[in-house]
Amino acid sequence: MSNSHSFARRAPLIFSFSVMIALLCGCSFPRIIILNDPLSAEEHDKLGRIYESQGKFDLAAQQYEAAIKQDPKSVSSYLLLGDLSYRTKNYAAAESSYRKAIKLQPDNGDIYNNLSWVYLEQNREREETEALVKKALTLTPAHRAYYLDTLGVVLLRLGRIAESIGALKEAIELLPKENAANMAEAYGHLAEAYRTAGDEAGALEAEKSAEKYRNQK
Repeated sequence: MSNSHSFARRAPLIFSFSVMIALLCGCSFPRIIILNDPLSAEEHDKLGRIYESQGKFDLAAQQYEAAIKQDPKSVSSYLLLGDLSYRTKNYAAAESSYRKAIKLQPDNGDIYNNLSWVYLEQNREREETEALVKKALTLTPAHRAYYLDTLGVVLLRLGRIAESIGALKEAIELLPKENAANMAEAYGHLAEAYRTAGDEAGALEAEKSAEKYRNQK
């Protein structure tokens, strides 16, 4: 993909015979310019990810939106926009993007899991949040470890502490140990659950493990 900063290509100016006559006579007419987007939805997504990696979130969002305009059925574009909106705490936009993605790909458990985190961050509709995660577990069992971490947090918010600890411990058992970021996060959630249960020793041990994985990032 070219590094040019021009994302819109100008088509040749369209002149009618009468306009040409008017120009010869020194009269001024508005020129008609047709703008075409030379980038595909995939290219807009790629450019958006580059901007996002650079912390240029507004530009990244513009690219994801341009991708959706190019291809309104691009699930990946809706997911990228949803993830970015979640990251920047624009939860209404994140929910909208994820729900549109679900309509296009209703059998993708990852989208339900992501939507549940939007609800978690807003501390709303906890029962529906649990249902979303459980649907994710049914749809995409291969990602069970990640969804169990989410479920553990949901159950903790619902006050079902023992179930929460069970889900989080299973998540830790199943998560790839080389993925330090996810391991650190899961242990952090487990520490919170233990502390809520009044098990300070368990909480400190989980925090120690979380710190170990954070240092591996």
